[in-house]
Amino acid sequence: MEQPLSRRERKKLETRQALFDAALNLFREKGYDETTIEEITEWADVAKGTFFNYFPSKEAFLSELSAWRFVQLHEMLDLGQGTPESPMARLKLLMQRFDEGVLKDWPILQRAMATRLGHPPPSRRHAKRRIAGLLTNLIREAQACGEIRPDVEAELVSDLLLVSYLRRFANCAEEQGQALPADDSERVIDLLMGGLAGPTWRKV
Repeated sequence: MEQPLSRRERKKLETRQALFDAALNLFREKGYDETTIEEITEWADVAKGTFFNYFPSKEAFLSELSAWRFVQLHEMLDLGQGTPESPMARLKLLMQRFDEGVLKDWPILQRAMATRLGHPPPSRRHAKRRIAGLLTNLIREAQACGEIRPDVEAELVSDLLLVSYLRRFANCAEEQGQALPADDSERVIDLLMGGLAGPTWRKV
């Protein structure tokens, strides 16, 4: 059983949350470059020095912001928050939120990618593994309840979904953030579940 957080630990998490919320709102409104650390801390109602207690720079903060968004996605799938019991329904919900996040925060993500090219964060691969692990766990749940056939490796299905998502992300980049079809991620999952074989296909 996990030990409950101390009051100090809870306060630290609340402060980080406030900084992330403030920065995301300001980045959306003004853009990354135009937003200052002073504005972030003022919006979050904390002292400027508090920012540097958590993050060494605004660039480092941007990388942490991406990880925080992932945590939000993970918490969104908590059954206690009223999410669907069906693992496949939760998987579709997750992919839909991925799409919405990319489109809503496209300018911020562009800046994050530019920052990473110049200063690759040590957690980059770590974040990718967390996303893949989240997908894999949902797929295993779906296999356990009979929604996905059990004789296929969950990691393979997860890889197929990630490749599809990253390709659609690339298309979004090429089109300068042009909106994807609202049901695009759901169609990908349904196609993967239904298979591609036509009535005349036979295994050779």
